Amino acid sequence: MEPQPSIFRKEFARSDAAICLNHAGISPIPQRTARVITDLAHFMTRQQPFRYSHLEETLHQARAACAHLLGCRSDEIAFTRNTSEALSLVALGLDWRPGDEIVTTDQEFPSNLVVWLDIARRKGIKVHQVASQPDRRVSEEALLERVNARTRLLTISSVQYGSGAAVDLHRIGTALKQTDTLFVVDAVQSLGAMPLDVNTMGIDALAAGGHKWMLAPEGCGLFYLSPKGLATIEPRVMGWHSVINAGDYTHLRIEPRNGILRFEAGTHNVIGAAALAESITLLLEVGIPEVWHRIRTINRMFTLQLQERGYRILSPLGADHTPPSGILVWSHPTRDTATLHRHLLAHRVEQIPRSGGIRFAPHFYQDHTDIRKVMAILDQLAP
Repeated sequence: MEPQPSIFRKEFARSDAAICLNHAGISPIPQRTARVITDLAHFMTRQQPFRYSHLEETLHQARAACAHLLGCRSDEIAFTRNTSEALSLVALGLDWRPGDEIVTTDQEFPSNLVVWLDIARRKGIKVHQVASQPDRRVSEEALLERVNARTRLLTISSVQYGSGAAVDLHRIGTALKQTDTLFVVDAVQSLGAMPLDVNTMGIDALAAGGHKWMLAPEGCGLFYLSPKGLATIEPRVMGWHSVINAGDYTHLRIEPRNGILRFEAGTHNVIGAAALAESITLLLEVGIPEVWHRIRTINRMFTLQLQERGYRILSPLGADHTPPSGILVWSHPTRDTATLHRHLLAHRVEQIPRSGGIRFAPHFYQDHTDIRKVMAILDQLAP
């Protein structure tokens, strides 16, 4: 692997020389994103009178960046605080009937489970958690076999947080396109790392926070709805911004505005949206296919190095020894995970225990020098 051009690696320079392998948790933000945050904060201290038009333009540019990442139009993007909020908008906005069903997997992060179990408890709905295969792969066929005339939605993470298992979103979306079942995707573990196109994949609703692979701060995420989703899901959280004549404060019409902006009830997190846009712009400059290629290459090198030393790979692997996502989970046959975690953390390697092993989640700006350092740190452990 050729080293990443220094312009991008310098964006993530750390004064403590730490190696972040936790991009599936909370990522460091690029220096250019930090500058955008600071510049916008300074702008907010200087404006007398305050120019809201500048902030509106900032939001417009942020929607455009998000839309480019998803392959949709900018007027199909709403901003949320996080993945959970966007999924809750879907759950609360459907006209549920007793006997309705939801299909999902047995590996979902609580963001994509709690909201459905809560709706099921209150509305008399069944949630089917389809079992994964022994190697932790998720079977698209098994998921689709669970869908019937009562299935209101199939909801799944594009990548599973605890194993790195990925699904063929296009296959599922194509199968559901001619049905009344909504296809809902929690994309927080793939967006910014892997190519994704909501139109070609037939996704009806997509939710993602920006603080993982999109390299943005916590507190700002995105929400997408297809025409099918928009026609089915109603806003249940209303505010001055979500009505049809937003801005006309003296002639209120309590009617949701057209399009996805009906789900933005009030004042925006403009600084968060600007930061999200700047980090996405960096990823787009590299190119998502190139980002994905580099992540795959790094994880393949980690996989081979770990296997040579007797470590077990817990993530499903392809024929080329490459995990299907940016997540690589591994363990050792005799060393306990807690010891491995503490040892790596003591040597400033940021990672996290997940699903009985250590979860590595590298990003595009890292290279073979990081791999060598991490493996040398592991080699310090007594056999």
